[in-house]
Amino acid sequence: MKLLFNITLSLIFLAGCSVPRPNPNIYSIDPDSSIIALVLGEGIARSYAHVGVIKALEEEEIPLHLVVGSGTGALMAALYANKKSANDLEWHAMNFKKETYMNFKIDRFLTQRLVHSKIEDGPIPLVIVTTDLKTGTPFLIDKGPISKAVQASLVIPGFFEPISYGDKTLVSGEISNGLPVDVAIHRGADLIIAVDLMQGIESYAFRREKDITLQSYKITSSALTKKQLTQAHLVIQPEVSKIDFFDFSRKREAMLAGYDATKKMIPEIRKILNLQEKD
Repeated sequence: MKLLFNITLSLIFLAGCSVPRPNPNIYSIDPDSSIIALVLGEGIARSYAHVGVIKALEEEEIPLHLVVGSGTGALMAALYANKKSANDLEWHAMNFKKETYMNFKIDRFLTQRLVHSKIEDGPIPLVIVTTDLKTGTPFLIDKGPISKAVQASLVIPGFFEPISYGDKTLVSGEISNGLPVDVAIHRGADLIIAVDLMQGIESYAFRREKDITLQSYKITSSALTKKQLTQAHLVIQPEVSKIDFFDFSRKREAMLAGYDATKKMIPEIRKILNLQEKD
């Protein structure tokens, strides 16, 4: 049975905070016949937390049937969806360097690492969210070349050049939909797990000229994310608030934060899916 999507927000915080229970009508859904979606938001260097989230879910044998990504979350989603392997994701993600991002060598990086060059050829459905620069509306890519779709979702105006895609000019999905929960809803997801990395933007330090541009996008993205979170069934918020968006030297720390935050939620996820605890 499809879930009602007017569910009240159930934010799942880290240890030390109360953990609200999701609406009872999402308990005991059938993991074999239902669509479980993972939604990965923007975070740049913080996005290594997505790697830890996926590692924990795979380790606990939590099935995923759809992955939706925006911004750097789209890169992590694409690397995972290409082989549906957390170990493969970790290997490639940890080899994604700051220089690759800042010099925008995304196509070369992905071409060398992807098994499937087209989104539709992967083992799990993938939706990459970008923004149509002319209209400001989200533009969803679920087929065609993975590399170009990911490049488009990574473009921050003022940092990188927009990507031409057919008759459209595309930039980062963060601008219109930094945490695209609604995309998972429209794709028929029964259970939506969203990963939010926008914590602590109010304390972001301006050390570089482009920090002001970045902060402007983060303010907008944070506001859009808050609206999207009200539609997610479960929200994972790794403790990455102290990690600078451009501090790629802390990728391992971000990954562990995602892993730990997800592990705390496993009992609740298992209860929802009516799964037995692993021995």
